[in-house]
Amino acid sequence: MNRILVIDDEEIILKALTKLLERNHFDVTTARTVEEALASHPQSFDLILADLRLPGVEGTDIIPLADPIPVVIMTSHASVRSAVTAMRFGAIDYIAKPFDHNELLLIIERSLMQNRMRAQNQSLKQDLKRLVPSDNIGQCRGLNNIVEQLTALDKDNLFVALYGEPGTGKELLARVAHNNSERCDAPFVVADLPAMQPERIHTTLLGGEAPKPDEDFMPGGLLHTAHNGTLIIRHPAVIPKQVQLALAQVLEERTVPGNAGGRSINVRTILVSEESLQQQGDNGSLQPEFANLFNTSEYSIPSLRQIPEDIVTLAEHYLHYYGLHHHRPNIKYSLDAKAALTAYRWPGNNDELKSLVQRAVLLSSDNQISPSDLGLTTDSGETYQHDLSLDEYFRFFVTRHQAKLSETELASRLGISRKALWERRQKMQLVRE
Repeated sequence: MNRILVIDDEEIILKALTKLLERNHFDVTTARTVEEALASHPQSFDLILADLRLPGVEGTDIIPLADPIPVVIMTSHASVRSAVTAMRFGAIDYIAKPFDHNELLLIIERSLMQNRMRAQNQSLKQDLKRLVPSDNIGQCRGLNNIVEQLTALDKDNLFVALYGEPGTGKELLARVAHNNSERCDAPFVVADLPAMQPERIHTTLLGGEAPKPDEDFMPGGLLHTAHNGTLIIRHPAVIPKQVQLALAQVLEERTVPGNAGGRSINVRTILVSEESLQQQGDNGSLQPEFANLFNTSEYSIPSLRQIPEDIVTLAEHYLHYYGLHHHRPNIKYSLDAKAALTAYRWPGNNDELKSLVQRAVLLSSDNQISPSDLGLTTDSGETYQHDLSLDEYFRFFVTRHQAKLSETELASRLGISRKALWERRQKMQLVRE
């Protein structure tokens, strides 16, 4: 049962509202002043009805004191100025006395629904942050340049394409770009096209004609849903060619057709693919009219093999996240584990790394993760090294032995001078821990 706090200095109004609201299954508490309302703990209610003119202070003074509880302002001084004043102070709605009972009940239900939607949205954002850890991703040296470019996109730059191997975190980077833009409070919508039947893609993206003459659009078109926010399109090559042409026109004109002449949209669209626009154009999977929209802001997302300097940084990031999530905040990597992380080839890229770190947090018997906890040992117990390049071997060897050997000993074991060791460290951004 929803709890409503009614604040009014007229006894007859309080009695009438209490009777009306209780008859409609609300739990009602009344107060005659803002001071009296504060004694009832306004933040414990679902909605507050407050008269604009109250003894001592105005009803709008309860708004910041009750935040985030929605407040509907009532007044017998019906005017546009009163309404504007109430809304400017943060009221969720406004109603003039004498009011129609049905109108008041409608406003109450609408205000409660808006508040539930706001609470649900905040909950979903928190849950998404829990499921998709993206904080501090910009600290990765190999990804930092891309992150900086994505977060510095001009607000009018509406077309972005990201491509790279599976598991490289393309969608994660798209989310980072969204969260660091002026669109951060607007919708972040993902179109998972490969999971859809081809004949449903047009309706899913663009919606359809409304079933009733007085409605312009059918709910559900993802471009409508993502208005003022970001739309991620996974694997755009699966979009039928005619739909690509229609989508290109809609995105370029920023208007979705409808019965009443169309609806304007403001959406940043990000394509997420394994191949570049050029490759997809050459093999005929993308129409030029559609692909050309994204040519000026296309980014290649490197695999973990291409940015070995980021492997341990990302692994530490995920370890911190999953350690807190599974109540193991003090868990660390052993030196051998860090070396194994660096030496492994990561065919599954960022997604594989994330999965192995979570697995290790769950499997490790103490607060130090070993290569075997990560699953990075062979049947004979040796750490995976594969066919390392000279740079990869250098990184693996230094990471594994630098805590036990001096710089002179490291250089001697590698067969190089201390100066060469120092220069190679600087070039590879391999800081001694």
